[in-house]
Amino acid sequence: DAYNAYDNVVVVSEDIAEATIRISGRKDNVSVIGNCHQYEEVQSKAMQPIEFQRDTCCNFDEEYVRSVIEGSSRKFISIGRFSVEKGHKRLIDAFAKYWMEHQNTYLIIIGGAGELYDQTVLWAKESTAGSHIIIIKSLLNPMPILKKCQLFILSSLYEGLGLVLLEADTLGVPVISCDITGPRGIMKKNGGTLVEDSEQGLLYGMNLFDEGKVPCMNIDYQKMNEENLQKAERLI
Repeated sequence: DAYNAYDNVVVVSEDIAEATIRISGRKDNVSVIGNCHQYEEVQSKAMQPIEFQRDTCCNFDEEYVRSVIEGSSRKFISIGRFSVEKGHKRLIDAFAKYWMEHQNTYLIIIGGAGELYDQTVLWAKESTAGSHIIIIKSLLNPMPILKKCQLFILSSLYEGLGLVLLEADTLGVPVISCDITGPRGIMKKNGGTLVEDSEQGLLYGMNLFDEGKVPCMNIDYQKMNEENLQKAERLI
C-alpha cells in the first residue's frame, strides 16, 4: 500500500526497482538513487590497528588470528551478520572444496548481529578445511582485516545492495558476488565478477580468482556520491 500511495518511492538499484514496481502496481512514482559511500572513512578505518573488543568472539585465539592476518597465506573474507540469508554454509562448503587443492588459503567470516554464530562455528569445525576457517563475531572495526585479504566473497541468498562490496573495492580488494538482485546492478555497471547463485558458483569464483580473472572494480566514489546527491536534491 505504501509503495502505491506515496508520491515518491526511492530504491537503491535498478533491479530492486523492478521488484518494487511488481509489488506496487505502478512505476510513475519510483526513482532509483544509489547509496552514497563513505569511502574516506573506510580508508581511514583500514589504517587503524586490528583490535578485538571485550565482547568479540572467535573460534581461534586472538594471537593466532593476528598471525594469519599478518602472514603470507592467501586470505578470502566475507563480512555479514550471522543469519540464513548470508549463505555462510554454502560458502564454507565451497571453500572446503577449494582448500583441498589450495591448502595455503584461509577463509575469514566476520559478523555482528544474527543468531547463527554458534552454528557457523560448528559448520567450520565439521568442515574438512576447519583448521583454515576463522569465524569472528562482534568486531567493531573489520576494515584493517579486510584490507589484508586478497578476495572478498558475497555469498548472500539476497541483498538490498551489499555495501560491504563497496568497502572492499575501496580498499583495493577484488570482489565476487552471487548473481542476485541488489549486488547485480552495481557489479554489472562497474565490471564486477558475478557467479552462479550456488555453492558451485562460489567455488567457480574462487578458481577464477586463482587464475587472475577477478579484477578490482575501482569505482570513482567521489563522482558516484556527487551524482547520487544531485538526484536526491532534484527529487526533493
